[in-house]
Amino acid sequence: MKKLFSPLVLLPFVLLAFIYFFVFPNDFRLQSSLAACAGTPATSSAATGTARAAAELRVLLGVLTRADTYERRALLRLAYALQPAPTRAVVDVRFVVCNLAKEEDAALVALEIAAYGDVIVLNCTENMDNGKTHTYFSTVPRMFAGEPYDYVGKTDDDTYYRLAAVADTLRDMPRHDLYYGFLNPCHTKPELQYMSGMGYIVSWDVAAWIAAAGELRNDTNGPEDKVFGRWLRWGGKGRNVYGAEPRMYDYLDAAAGQKPTCFRHALAADTVAVHKLKDRLSWARTLKFFNATEGLKPSVLHHVHS
Repeated sequence: MKKLFSPLVLLPFVLLAFIYFFVFPNDFRLQSSLAACAGTPATSSAATGTARAAAELRVLLGVLTRADTYERRALLRLAYALQPAPTRAVVDVRFVVCNLAKEEDAALVALEIAAYGDVIVLNCTENMDNGKTHTYFSTVPRMFAGEPYDYVGKTDDDTYYRLAAVADTLRDMPRHDLYYGFLNPCHTKPELQYMSGMGYIVSWDVAAWIAAAGELRNDTNGPEDKVFGRWLRWGGKGRNVYGAEPRMYDYLDAAAGQKPTCFRHALAADTVAVHKLKDRLSWARTLKFFNATEGLKPSVLHHVHS
């Protein structure tokens, strides 16, 4: 008996044709664009493309850290990725480490770079007060020469910046010869002050000067924030000085008996940056204060008390 032909036989081929011509009409370019989006660093405050091109200002914020501080980087990525994006501004957060001397770091940091694209590896031996800050500021102008930022900042991995507040603060400030941060020590002569290492920002021209001033390479030992201030006084740079206190400050741990000072006080709504977040509890309390998890939606998958 001859078998009857059924149109159902053609159904799989019709579906394949539909997918090819309508879902992926341009040689599967949709897949390429999705892959490109997946490669956008989570620690960038704005998307690439149109949003970046329309930005009124661009800030590079380098978090100086060590290769082996994996948990802290993971926490910071989450904390910054969940912040609201600044308006008409880009604040790119990058983790800055020196050469990956250990086998495990070379492999594991490479995974982070592949996944997030937010790690800068400098050609230096890991240190805090022995030249790393100079290497960072002298490398950035060459690294981003084709697309310079308006401002370059340095911060520590125990500091939490509110990126929209940073952008709004810098928006109307000079784009030349700027030195912005928390003036330290408090209440002393201006000629003796410098910006605290918790975090400071300079305009692009100041970073370019650091890269070009060969004399600074021989003056890198000592507390990095104090040394940085000495460079600027010596070179007559950073003359537009803006102190962000009291919007930048150290975390106050009242339970540990700490008292408010000129550099330390309770969390405040208009904060630009909080420093001395040394443990998980201080981070948790800070992130809770700033409603970092307010976008958490109810789900059968979790039962979380805020």
